[in-house]
Amino acid sequence: MKYKLACFDLDGTLLDTLGGLTYSLNAARRMNNLAPQTPDEVKTFINNGVVKFIERSLLADPGVFSEELKQKLLKDNVSYYDSHYLENTHPYNGITEALIRLKSEGMLLACVSNKNDEPAQKLIDHFFPDLFDYVSGSVEGVERKPSYEPMERCLNSLGVDNSEAVYIGDTDTDILTARNSRMCSVSCTWGYKTREFLVENGAETICSDPIDLISLLR
Repeated sequence: MKYKLACFDLDGTLLDTLGGLTYSLNAARRMNNLAPQTPDEVKTFINNGVVKFIERSLLADPGVFSEELKQKLLKDNVSYYDSHYLENTHPYNGITEALIRLKSEGMLLACVSNKNDEPAQKLIDHFFPDLFDYVSGSVEGVERKPSYEPMERCLNSLGVDNSEAVYIGDTDTDILTARNSRMCSVSCTWGYKTREFLVENGAETICSDPIDLISLLR
């Protein structure tokens, strides 16, 4: 194998969570007398954690943003999502098979996400039981991706050098995370960004099918 460790993003890479995120956001928006937003709109809010997610949702509605409303919508969204995180969420076709194959060939598997840590842990446990050696979402006191800090915690926990690891994700944040961590990266096109966007933002290697990860990482 080329690498000892394959580290994955979560939303848009391992799991298609767009339906669930849209459903929960719109439930919270209804609680605050705001009109629902479409999945295509919500897709543009995903990337940098739940606070940015809520900010972008509000800023898409001209003239409604306030810090008070942001905090209320954030609280309602987190509360609703924590009770409905499995709804309208599923692994991408082929990703589970790819993970099983990589694991069977001796590769360590990790997930480092900007999603809040509790739902990130629960989603991995539910959809990919016993496959991952390390999972971390966003935790208090640790910088989010694209900072090197969450990856440093992962590498130190598993005893792997950054030269022995590869980061797989679907956004420019993931490309920057790998770059800041001095790791190789693979950008996947089945997530929330287009091939053209990823190339424009410096993607090193493009993968269009999860099954192809097996040959790419060998």
